[in-house]
Amino acid sequence: MKYCRHFKGDRPCKYYWIDKSWDCTICTHHNPFKERILLIKLGALGDVVRSTCIVEGLKEKYPDSQLTWLVEKDSKVFIDNNPFIDNVITYDDENVRALQCQKFDIIINLDKDKKATSIITSCKSNIKLGYGLNEEGHVIPLNKGTEYHYYICLDNWGAKRKNTKSYQKMIFDMAELEYKNEAPNLYIDDDLSEKFKNTFLEKYKIRSDSNVILLNTGCGPDWPEKKWTYGGFKNLILLLLKDDRNVVVLAGGKSEVNRNTKLFNESDITDNFINTTDKYSLKEFTFLINLCDIVVTADTVALQIAVALKRKIIAFFGLGPWKESDLFGLGKYFVREELECIMCIGQFKLMFGTDRCPYDVACMKLITADEVHLAITELLEDIK
Repeated sequence: MKYCRHFKGDRPCKYYWIDKSWDCTICTHHNPFKERILLIKLGALGDVVRSTCIVEGLKEKYPDSQLTWLVEKDSKVFIDNNPFIDNVITYDDENVRALQCQKFDIIINLDKDKKATSIITSCKSNIKLGYGLNEEGHVIPLNKGTEYHYYICLDNWGAKRKNTKSYQKMIFDMAELEYKNEAPNLYIDDDLSEKFKNTFLEKYKIRSDSNVILLNTGCGPDWPEKKWTYGGFKNLILLLLKDDRNVVVLAGGKSEVNRNTKLFNESDITDNFINTTDKYSLKEFTFLINLCDIVVTADTVALQIAVALKRKIIAFFGLGPWKESDLFGLGKYFVREELECIMCIGQFKLMFGTDRCPYDVACMKLITADEVHLAITELLEDIK
């Protein structure tokens, strides 16, 4: 017997107090799940955000399923309140042991690391999709739909450079779902977001007709070459602040504090120029992005949040596979397609023990402030 979605297991459900019976088979509110699905996507932050589209596809194919998402604690904020997810479980030893005692109808693992692949390998299900772990300790594709992603990741300078499939299309293939251009979504608390916006606008005396432009100047620590140049941001700020309708907001984490403090202090114009670097939690940072008109960023979690919240976007891509990152018509890519770049820094570090870029990070240095400013102006015209 499939358990009812209202069943608590160790205590009466809410309908017990109405029907005065714990016998699910005769309860008028009995509503069992048909399939129990476990989705494993632990991290990283941006990948969790852009994976949120898959829950819509799963619920379309399995409308009466119970969907459980296993996620890292830091990323949980991005899937809270999602109406397509029945259970959110954070990764820890206790929760993993509990999952290993259960049986699911379907388990899908989107991560390639050994932490995630060992979980799907040790959990019980007749259908396992995505990535698993073999007896020799190697990550392997568990189904045909995962093989494409697996093999392009083995051939960065060949198949991965030629790939035109988006990340969303590839994870739908991994889960054996039909992809219908589903986009990532964040179901933020609208009341809290509106309160944050009103407080922010009042604090910095921002007019209702202003163009709020967020410059997310950094990126994750693993790939520092993803950042646009300091000089590029400095010149862009000067161009943007020539128009008093523009409000420029600097953003970033701890690693960007020095960079952004210098950018802020070197500007002669402090009106309409705000430095929010490392001042907000991840949830508040999401609210900040939500109130902006345009987000200028490298390939980071800020980019994925902006896509999920449907903000206008300027995105810098250097060593990352930009064709995998669908902007869903929300903005413009800056990418140097003429350079043979794709994960080049990581490859050189593996092969030669150095992280020196063979092109001196030309992918970022060749992007000018003038062309970025023009792209922002065009996006603002579309908004207004």
